[in-house]
Amino acid sequence: MKDWAKFFYNSGQWHHVRDYVMKRDAYLCQDCLAKNKITPAEEVHHIIPLAPENITDPSITLDENNLVSLCRECHRARHGREKRYEVDEFGRVTIKQ
Repeated sequence: MKDWAKFFYNSGQWHHVRDYVMKRDAYLCQDCLAKNKITPAEEVHHIIPLAPENITDPSITLDENNLVSLCRECHRARHGREKRYEVDEFGRVTIKQ
């Protein structure tokens, strides 16, 4: 979490809307669900990304239509980040370089 967003992410308003969105989405990753895959959601993603310029705008930060429940892998993908690890056929985890 970026320093400029800490106050927001620690707020009661965020926790309330985050809980609502997770319940609305049945605690399932919506990107996986679109691919007919059932995966528990772990995070709530802002579709219009938060920025220092809009962190105080509730139409972006707290609008349920700007939020979607995702698993960590899909959330990373939405932000253009790759998985940092791989699991081989024996269940061994290796960190990507």
